[in-house]
Amino acid sequence: MTRLQDKNVVITGAAGGQGAAACRAFLAEGANVLGTDLDEAALTALTKELDTDGRFTAVAADASTGTGTAQIATAARERFDRVDALYNNHGIILGKPLLDTTEEEWDRVHDVDLKSVFLLTKQIAPLMQSHGGSIINVSSVGGLVAFGNMAAYGAAKGGLAMFSKVAAVDLAPWNIRVNAICPGVIDTQMPRNFVSGLADRDEIWRGFEQGHLTGRLGRADEIVGLAVYLASDESTFMTGSVITIDGGWSVQ
Repeated sequence: MTRLQDKNVVITGAAGGQGAAACRAFLAEGANVLGTDLDEAALTALTKELDTDGRFTAVAADASTGTGTAQIATAARERFDRVDALYNNHGIILGKPLLDTTEEEWDRVHDVDLKSVFLLTKQIAPLMQSHGGSIINVSSVGGLVAFGNMAAYGAAKGGLAMFSKVAAVDLAPWNIRVNAICPGVIDTQMPRNFVSGLADRDEIWRGFEQGHLTGRLGRADEIVGLAVYLASDESTFMTGSVITIDGGWSVQ
């Protein structure tokens, strides 16, 4: 039997590089997966790839709004009789000097990276209350270490790490575990898009690599492997943890 056999899992940001890797890995471990993403075209393509045996379904929704999170919860109720794990994998990044960051940009980053997790937790946790479950939030090393020009992102991801701890306390009576993953820079399209418009992008990319003690960027499967563990029954004594998986960046 595989590690997530017959568990029902909701994965957000499912059409991105790390999200798609998560959907594949969770399915390979026996889970039933509801993937959600704002990018409807990419989600449709992913569904064509993964929906071969009825264990993968998808819903296009904006997780940063109450309407969108309610849509995701409704799809989960219709698809599953219970939810065992919620993997809040979605997010956006903004690299901009503090004094140049607009109120609209600040709000957008916090809506997507922080408020959405609060809204999804409120919507999905009731589907776990009868039997327990696992909520896995993707924070960032940027929520633990101060990086220049990333005030909005750092504040949101730092807030997400603390939210995960408080949620673990509040949801413990229902045996709902909450943990946060803090990755370093992962070699997906998001950081590549982040540097693509910068004049010194090659130097910045080398800096990303050298910032890790491992001398390289992380791989999506390395982060997803930890998420699989946190969703599985192997981690039932683990809650309220903020786990760095950052190639050693945060220890320097």
